[in-house]
Amino acid sequence: MIPCKSIVVPGSPPVDIAPYQPLIDHPRFQVLRERKQLGVNYLIFPGAVHTRFEHAVGTLSLTERLCRVHGLPEERRRRLGVFALLHDIGHGPFSHQTEPMLGGDHHARGLAWLGEMESELAACGVAPAALAAMFLGEHPDATLVCDRNLGTDKLDYLMRDALHIGFPGIPDIERIQFYTVLDQGPLAIEEKYMEEIKRLQKFYSYLHQHGYLNKTALTAQRMLQRAMQEALDTGGLAADAVWAMGDRQLLDALERSPSALARDLVERLLSRRLHASALVLKPGGYGYVERCSDKPVAVVEWPLPNLRRFASLVADNGRLRSLEDEFAAALDLPPGGALFAAMPYFRKLLPQDVRISSANPGGGFGLFEKDRDHLRSLEGDYLRTFAVRLVVPREHRERISARSEWLGERLEACL
Repeated sequence: MIPCKSIVVPGSPPVDIAPYQPLIDHPRFQVLRERKQLGVNYLIFPGAVHTRFEHAVGTLSLTERLCRVHGLPEERRRRLGVFALLHDIGHGPFSHQTEPMLGGDHHARGLAWLGEMESELAACGVAPAALAAMFLGEHPDATLVCDRNLGTDKLDYLMRDALHIGFPGIPDIERIQFYTVLDQGPLAIEEKYMEEIKRLQKFYSYLHQHGYLNKTALTAQRMLQRAMQEALDTGGLAADAVWAMGDRQLLDALERSPSALARDLVERLLSRRLHASALVLKPGGYGYVERCSDKPVAVVEWPLPNLRRFASLVADNGRLRSLEDEFAAALDLPPGGALFAAMPYFRKLLPQDVRISSANPGGGFGLFEKDRDHLRSLEGDYLRTFAVRLVVPREHRERISARSEWLGERLEACL
């Protein structure tokens, strides 16, 4: 039957949205058009201007295909389609990059906003209670969308982000879906396609290293966060209002903020006068990864436990700002002139183990249980990427990097 209504987004086949039209037309869903999937990373990768709206439609497309391939019944298929569409409904402007400044998270916010969509959910034939259970991870079908290895959310954003960033080598997602096993508890992949899921996990790792956690992207992210921090604290911005904004609305609010520092940082961000690394802390043995040729940047290697403690320390927004201001004053820089662009501790970003479905004696097994070399390879990828960066305006970079020994000692004293 010819679909009543179809929509096409890059990288995905046409998807019939007729059964979901009431939800797609809802203002809470339409605002996803105004929220970039990768936040301010478009300043580094010009093609990364795709939105949460595009990703939601792409996730629906993959979910519909998974349901067709495995012959799932209509009621289950409809519920999964609605969840695929709405799974990111709670994201605020610039997606994950602003959440640390706002408190809460997009899962809780999305669950709260379901209450505004009860009539639309009824029109789509889905019970709000069942959908809420999926948001909470209490419904067994939620994993078909949210599984960190084989879920349609993960498969879509890996493909979509790589497409827009411009990274080659995307794994064969259609084949992975064909050989995903749904009826053995947690999602699994058939054993003969074990190498394909390993390739998928390595691609995920590659995207984090060179895309999501690109050093310039982390710097831009911290500049935006610090601008928000200042605007929120001066009363010119309210967290509840920010959650409902699109990207441009937030930038407009920051440009009008009573805080001069917020205005300066967002002006630097939008004119792409980004801070640059003066000091980089890397795990022991991995300092060589930092490209330093012709750049006034100092690299200091720390034991991994010290880096973990420091990354935990600066996860506290208030402590992070105090530390930044302390270093700015000590370096004769104004507030906001010294920022810490810190990658989260890498283990939080490693893929989870994936179940391998096997007909051999003993049945299925965990990939990491059997292939320790693969796990070590993933861990090594993140050790090469892991860093804490002291970033400053470029005109001060050479002067600050020359004080690397003093900076390293001062930072160790913070632990």
